[in-house]
Amino acid sequence: MLVEQSRREQVRLAISHLEPEFREVIVLREIEDLSYKEIASTLSIPMGTVMSRLSRARNLLLVELGGSKEVQHDLP
Repeated sequence: MLVEQSRREQVRLAISHLEPEFREVIVLREIEDLSYKEIASTLSIPMGTVMSRLSRARNLLLVELGGSKEVQHDLP
């Protein structure tokens, strides 16, 4: 449990380091579990922008959490 708690704190800290536009989409998708369409509506941005911001946010988090390079993620 201590390891899990430590990892959660690392993820929270990494999310807090993201630029606001990346932080808001990652929180809405991964924590609040909103769909891409719901995120687009909530933020009043095109769905394509949601997808690109999520991709970039995930890559930034991977790097921040110790990944060595950026990766591409499949879109749901």
